[in-house]
Amino acid sequence: MGLHIQVVAAVAPFLMADLGLGYGEIGTLIGVFLLPGVVLAIPGGLVSRRFGDARTLTGGIVLLAGGTALLAVSDGFWSALAARLLSGAGGTLLTMQVAKIATDWFAGRELSTALGLMMGTFPLGIAAVMAGLPVIAAASSWRVAVAVIVGAALVILLVVAAVLRDPPVTAAPVSGRRWAFPRHEALLMVVSGLIFSVVNAGLVIFTSFAPAWLRASGLDAVQAGVLASWTSWVMILALPLSGPLLDRTGRVHGWLVGGALAAAVACVMLPLSGLLGGPVFPWLVLFGLLMGPLAVGSMALPGAALRPEHRAIGFGLFFTMNYVGFGLLPAAAGILIDITQSAAAPFWFDAAAFLSIVPLALLFQRLQHRAAPRTS
Repeated sequence: MGLHIQVVAAVAPFLMADLGLGYGEIGTLIGVFLLPGVVLAIPGGLVSRRFGDARTLTGGIVLLAGGTALLAVSDGFWSALAARLLSGAGGTLLTMQVAKIATDWFAGRELSTALGLMMGTFPLGIAAVMAGLPVIAAASSWRVAVAVIVGAALVILLVVAAVLRDPPVTAAPVSGRRWAFPRHEALLMVVSGLIFSVVNAGLVIFTSFAPAWLRASGLDAVQAGVLASWTSWVMILALPLSGPLLDRTGRVHGWLVGGALAAAVACVMLPLSGLLGGPVFPWLVLFGLLMGPLAVGSMALPGAALRPEHRAIGFGLFFTMNYVGFGLLPAAAGILIDITQSAAAPFWFDAAAFLSIVPLALLFQRLQHRAAPRTS
């Protein structure tokens, strides 16, 4: 997923020159990748329950690779758009399934550790693509560079087919109606999905608008890009290290509340420090560190709330809420720049978004204690 999501961004200059695309079309091709998740996340959960984890996961990888292969042979914007939608559909299935499979294997044990390791590979994949594909495209063509990612997906498909097996504790048979889903678990998935969406959207807002704000503060494009990239590099370490921390302390809700408050402070202090002439580097690093417990902790919430037999549909609802929030919040932050004409406006908005996690985390804890669903 990390390799495929930023393929367009990595080869954008070459794609624009060859196909005659503008920045608006490139932005559309980047963003449309996540659009299928809004409508496919819940049906994807039903598919998983019907056909099983292995078939759904491998199907997602096939769609992901197939869409990227179509991108490599696209001859214009509309064919590239169709390719990205197909890849996004596969990415939706893939993201849901790896989260569900990890939860099935590690729920009640080192779940946060497992999720931290899994999520830590995502920014690593993005970094590899952003660093490697432009070099390949410059040496050959953007089509060859994209084809390399298709080849990587096929290798991953072979590995998954070889090693994937059922978890040690399988789901209990579904009682009653085939697609029944308890109301209290649905409420928990809505709340946890909203928390996860704020974390993801907050990260995108911070990393997307930090370079522009740094340029407005007087840095050139190269300096701004290098300085802003520290947030992502710190995250590569913070995500896998946060898992054991959450497992050992056993206080996921506390880390979510504390991390959200600290992230809001970092969002406020970044533009404030620049305005007052103070250092901005510590706030970029702090934000990256905080994304570890926030991302891993929010991803761990479904495993604490869902019965094994309900995880397929539950994760579908969880990711639906994530995709909805993910699509709306960054757009709202961008609109604020147009309204206020201030490069700092997205960070004030981001701070407010992170503060909203506090009541959501407390609500999740209250609902969880009231329902006290069984987990295994």
